[in-house]
Amino acid sequence: MKKCLPLVIVITFLVPGILRAQPRYGGPDRRDNIARVVADCERRTNEFRRALRIALDRSAMNNSRREDELNMDASRLEQSMNRVRESWNLEHNPGRTRRSVSDAIAVGQDINRTMIRRRLNPDVQRQWDIVRSELNRLAEAFELPRIRW
Repeated sequence: MKKCLPLVIVITFLVPGILRAQPRYGGPDRRDNIARVVADCERRTNEFRRALRIALDRSAMNNSRREDELNMDASRLEQSMNRVRESWNLEHNPGRTRRSVSDAIAVGQDINRTMIRRRLNPDVQRQWDIVRSELNRLAEAFELPRIRW
């Protein structure tokens, strides 16, 4: 027992300091990175929604049920990203925001299936490619699996 006493004393003094040094939800760098990723993804999602609306108005799908569905999906994605931003800005807690991120990714996957089946103009396709990339960055930032597009 006397041989263990120095070890117990060292552990008693070191462990509290080590635990205090551990960031609760990641350090400031991680929080700043997540904030940037969320902002970038939200901005790109908004740009995609505008480009999609314009492209659909100029396509053969104009005034069709399919146009309405695509516009609604793009709106759902934008709203999902708004919830991600609001949740992150409110709590800065990846665990609590992760659910909103998962919802946004699910909506993105719905849109992706349509974008694959129905080729729209190149600008909208390019915008969608950027959104997909941003959604993968978002998944990575919140420690979710990469999306298989």
